[in-house]
Amino acid sequence: MNVLIVDDQRTNREILAWILEDLGHDHEMAQDGKEALEKVKAQVPDLILMDVVMPVMDGYEATREIKKFLGSQYIPVIFLTALTDESTLIKCLESGGDDFLSKPVDQIVLHAKMKAHGRTRELNEQIRNKNSELVYLHNRLQQEHAMGEHVLTNAMKESVLDSPCISHYISPASLFNGDLLLAAPKPSGGLYVFLGDFTGHGLAASIGAIPVSQAFYAMTAKELSLTEIARTLNSSLYKFLPDHMFCAATLVELNQAGDMAKLWMGGLPDGVVISNKDGIKGTITSQHMPLGILDDSEFEDDLEFIKLSEGDSIVCYTDGITEGVNSQGEMFGEERLQALLAKKVANPLDELVDGFHVFKGGTEQEDDISVVQIKSMPTENLVRGGVGVELPLPWCISTKLNSKELINLSDPAAKLMKMMPNTAIFNAHGDTIRSIISEMYSNALEHGLLRLDSKLKDTEDGFIEYYKLREERVRALEGESISIEIQYDPAVDNNILVIEVSDSGCGFDIDAVVSRLGENTEELSYGRGLALIKSFSKEIKFLSGGSTIVVKYDLATR
Repeated sequence: MNVLIVDDQRTNREILAWILEDLGHDHEMAQDGKEALEKVKAQVPDLILMDVVMPVMDGYEATREIKKFLGSQYIPVIFLTALTDESTLIKCLESGGDDFLSKPVDQIVLHAKMKAHGRTRELNEQIRNKNSELVYLHNRLQQEHAMGEHVLTNAMKESVLDSPCISHYISPASLFNGDLLLAAPKPSGGLYVFLGDFTGHGLAASIGAIPVSQAFYAMTAKELSLTEIARTLNSSLYKFLPDHMFCAATLVELNQAGDMAKLWMGGLPDGVVISNKDGIKGTITSQHMPLGILDDSEFEDDLEFIKLSEGDSIVCYTDGITEGVNSQGEMFGEERLQALLAKKVANPLDELVDGFHVFKGGTEQEDDISVVQIKSMPTENLVRGGVGVELPLPWCISTKLNSKELINLSDPAAKLMKMMPNTAIFNAHGDTIRSIISEMYSNALEHGLLRLDSKLKDTEDGFIEYYKLREERVRALEGESISIEIQYDPAVDNNILVIEVSDSGCGFDIDAVVSRLGENTEELSYGRGLALIKSFSKEIKFLSGGSTIVVKYDLATR
C-alpha cells in the first residue's frame, strides 16, 4: 500500500515512515496540507495519514480539497491528532475524514485500521468499476433503444389510425410496446385492422412488429383476403419467433359501406359489438390459437361475419386492460369493461379509458394496453376504373365430387379458391366467395344428401348428436355426388359471379325455405347456412326441387 504522510513535524513523519516500512508499505511525505494536495494530484496514494494543525493549509482544509479532487474515488484519510475533545473529532469527520488516531500512534491499531480501510477501498473500487460498466451499458442500451424506436416507428408509419372509422387507446408498459395496432385502407374501399399482443412486453416483445407490419401492409396493398393475410402472418411468425413466443391477434376487415365486418380472432379477449342506441349488442368469441403457434397445415382460417347497423362499433382489446389490478388487488375484468361500454354515450372508448384509470387509482401499469373501436361508416374507394377491367376474358370452374371424394374431402371451397384468377378484384372478395361456396356445399351435403335436420343443433346435446350422425352418414355414402360450377362472363355482366351447386339428393320443400329466408330478423351476425348465403348474394334461386342452388354474387359490392 502506498501511504501519504502529512505532518509539519519532521520527527512525527519519520516515526510514521519507520512504522510503515516495518509493516511493509511504501510512503511519501508532505509537510503541510498544500503540499499534500499537490502530491495527491500528481499521484493518488492508497491511504493518507493527515495531521490536523499545520501551517499554510491545515488538515481540515486539505482533506476537503483532496476529497473534492478525488470525486467518487475512495481514498481513506485517517486524521492523526493529539486533540481528543469531541468537537475536534466531529470536525475531522465533517471535513471528509474517514477515521482518526490519537498521537502517539500505536502501531498495532494503525495496522488494523489500515487493513480495514484497505478492504473498504477495494470494495469501493469494485463498485466504481461496476458503475462504469453500467454507465457504458446504459448509454449503449439507450442508443440501441433509439435505433429500435426509429426502426419500429418507420415500420408502422403507413398505418392509418387517424381514419374517422377508428378510435384507439394505446398505453405501453415500457418504452417499447409489445402490443401492435395497424390499420390500412382497402384499395377498392374499406379498411383492414390488425391488433396483436406479443408474448411479454418491452423490446423483446416488440421485435415481432417488424415482420408483421411489413407483411400486413404488403398484403393489404394487394387487397388479399383476410384468410390469406391471417395465414401468411401465422406462417411468418411461426418461422420467425422463438418457441416460447407467439402473437395473440385480431384481424378485422370492414367493407366500403361500413355495414359488414369480417374477423379472424386468435388468443385475444372476446370482441364486443356496441351501439350508440342499444349499448352492447353482443360479443365475438376468439376461436383460434394465437399466431405463430401452429404450422400452416394445422392453422385454422375460419372467419366471423358481423352485420353492422348505423351507429354500431366493434371494440377489440388486449388483456392488459382486463387484467389490470388496483391497489386492493382486484382485477378490472371483462364485466367492468362491458359495463362501461354498455353506457349510451357519444364516446364509449373515452368512457372505458376514464373508468379504467379511476379503477387503477394511480397504481403502476404492469402490461401493455391497447383498445381499438372500429366504427360502422362508409370508407373511401381508392381504386379508379370500373369493376371487371382487370379480367376481360370469361372463365368457368367446374367439378363433380363423387362419394369417395365426399368422404375424404374436408374443405373443397379452399381448393376451388386456389383455382380462381389471382387478381385484385377476386382477391378482394375472396373470403366472402369462399364462405358462400362453403355454405352451399355444406347445405348440399348435410341436407341434400345426408338428410340432417338443423333443429338438432338448437341444444347442446342435439349439436353433438348432429355431428355424430353427420360423420356416420358421410361414411355410408355410396353413389351420391355434388357438382360445383363457378362462372364469370364479363360479356353478360362484368360485376356478376355465378355459383351453382347441385347434389344428387331428392331436394326439399322450397316454399318453406324461401318463406323462412324472407323473414326480417335483426341479428348480430349473418348466421350460417342459407341465411348467410342470402345475406351475401344479389340473387339466390332453388332449382330441381331444391337439389340445385344458383347464387349470383355482385362483385361491385363493397
